This record gives sequence, C-alpha cells and structure tokens, in this order.
Amino acid sequence: MLISKDYPKYPFTVEAANYVDKLGFKLDDFSDSSDSFFRRVIERAAERIKRSASDSIKYIFTLDSEENRVEVLSFPIAMIMMKNIGDPYFQKRFALHEAKKASSWLRDGDIETVVDIARKNFKWKILIEKSGDGYTLKLYLNDYLKNASRFHEDKWKLVNTQLEDGKVYVSKADVARLLQEEIREHIELKLQAISDVELPPPISEKVKEIEVFLQEHRRGLFGEETLGDVDRRAFPPCIEHLYTQLLSGKNVSHVGRFTLTSFLLNIGMGTEDLSKLYTSATDFDEQLTRYQVEHIAGMTGGKTRYRPLRCDNMRTHRLCITPDTICQRIKHPLQYYKLKKRNLKPEDGRQQWKPSTSSERNFESTT
Repeated sequence: MLISKDYPKYPFTVEAANYVDKLGFKLDDFSDSSDSFFRRVIERAAERIKRSASDSIKYIFTLDSEENRVEVLSFPIAMIMMKNIGDPYFQKRFALHEAKKASSWLRDGDIETVVDIARKNFKWKILIEKSGDGYTLKLYLNDYLKNASRFHEDKWKLVNTQLEDGKVYVSKADVARLLQEEIREHIELKLQAISDVELPPPISEKVKEIEVFLQEHRRGLFGEETLGDVDRRAFPPCIEHLYTQLLSGKNVSHVGRFTLTSFLLNIGMGTEDLSKLYTSATDFDEQLTRYQVEHIAGMTGGKTRYRPLRCDNMRTHRLCITPDTICQRIKHPLQYYKLKKRNLKPEDGRQQWKPSTSSERNFESTT
C-alpha cells in the first residue's frame, strides 16, 4: 500500500490524485505570484517538462513534507502546461519521461509496492508467491502480452518466457519495465482528457517560456544540426512516413526501423545523430540503440554496411506508403532520394519536381 512519501515517486496513481484533492488547491490559487509555495510548484512543473525533452531523470527530491507537496502538485500542473502547449511530440516525450522515472523507482523499490501499483492502478492479475527467502511473480498472459508486444528485444517474445497455466513468470525488473508502458499510455490518455482552461498569469507566462525552450530544443534535435547535408525534402514517401512516425513517438516495426536507419546512414547521417532520433521510441534503450545503429552502419559485427530494402520488398512488408510519380520510375528508396535531391532548388523547399528521362537513366546506371 502506498503511503504519502511514495506519492512524489508515483504521482500518476489514484492515491496521489486523492492526496492532491484533499489538499484543496484550485488552479486560481496559482494567480498569486507573491506566494513562494505556488512559485516553487510552477518552477518544478516547468523543470519536469524541460527534463522530459532531454530525457534526464536524474532529479532528487527531499522527503521534507513541504517539498513533497511541491513535487506531487507539480505533476498535475505540468500536465496542464503540456496540454496547453499542445505539441504531440513533446507530450509523448513527457509521458515517456514520467513513465521511465516511475519505472526506475519501481525497480529499486520493494516488491509489495510494485504489485500494489500493478493491481490497483492498472487492474493487473499478478500473483506473488513466497519461496524461501525470496518470491516468485506470475503475471497473467493478457496483461503480459498487452505491454510486451510493443518491445522488440527477443527476451520479451513469449517463446523465450516460462509460461504455466496461462501465467508468465516474471522478475521485479520485468514488471517495472512492463508497468512503464502502462504508465506512459495512462499519462498520454490523461493529457488528451484534460479540458482547455484559462491559465492564471504566472502559469501562462511560464508556458510561453517553455514553448521557446521546446522550439529551440526541437531545432537542436531535428534541425540542420542533426540533418547536416541530409535534405528531408528529397525523402521518398515511405521514408518520410517512417521518419514522422518515429518523431511522434509512435511504434515503428522492426523492419521499419531497419529501413529508416539504413536509409539515413546511406545518405550521410552520422550514427550519433541517428541514435538521437530514437529517444522518442517507447522502448528506447540508449546502449542497445547505439549498438543496433552501429551494426547497420557496419561498425560492428561482420563489418557489413546495410542498405535499405528495395521497393518491391518495401511493398511486401507494407512499408510502401502513398507512392508518387517518382516512385513509379525507380526501384530503390536511395535512388529516389539521390535523383530528387540532385534536381531540387535549395531556395524552394515546396517545389514540385518531375525527373527527366535522361537524368533518371543516368542515375539508374549508378544505383
């Protein structure tokens, strides 16, 4: 059972929400910019959002009762701020950040808290059985599959688990990781459900400051600094779709990730910048992502630099999305990119361009 000192760690829980209700604060109370308590809550809420953009979870709060109130209250205020900002990408980053932070606490916490949150907040059917000095956890199959199906690592495949009578044997760390998905989705849904409200001036002013911060941060992640000589205007529709899906935090299949990664590597994006793109993925793991990107780049393993799938294979895997007139003339996404980029005018990012027969034929011979 959660107690008050747990609420700052798990502010998304029913218990924490009830605690906030009992405090009796209203949004209008934050209009008083002279009140140091409300100022600290607003500042901490802003810090939560900024840290979520950079995915930094290294925040330590004290167990002082006053600071605990600041921490717990800063979560709903940050949610209201994120709703007002209305940026789907950073909303997903915020939800993922908060879920990762809670998952980290769960991994280090006691097993009873983990099971309690799973049962009370997400209605999981999970059994805990004592065995000697330890315990055994069994998670019902439906709850396991609901979340594990989003992961790409082999360890989460059902064939690699111990399954007995419709229940999967899991460790505390496994449960914490699976709960991360539940928490992320829960926060995303809560964000969508928040009604539009008029914000008190101190909060609305902070929202404007955060919007500037996020715009600058977005340029740092996905602007010229990241793309370098890569010209997004020349992306074929299939790659543009995969790229957009990834940036918006949506689930991209394994073959889709391979295709996008190998395409971007082959047109000149560096491994460091490419790894940054995956920070919005729900199952982002920095070390694993870096290894996979470097493997596709031919820096590890068999030293083979991989190329993306050909167009016919893209169609087989249902990755061919809204083909255009250029798609009808080429057989490979890289061919599309090089052909279109060669003929794009740098001063016009929206021009419609049709390849000439001669330029197409010349490129065919080099692809």
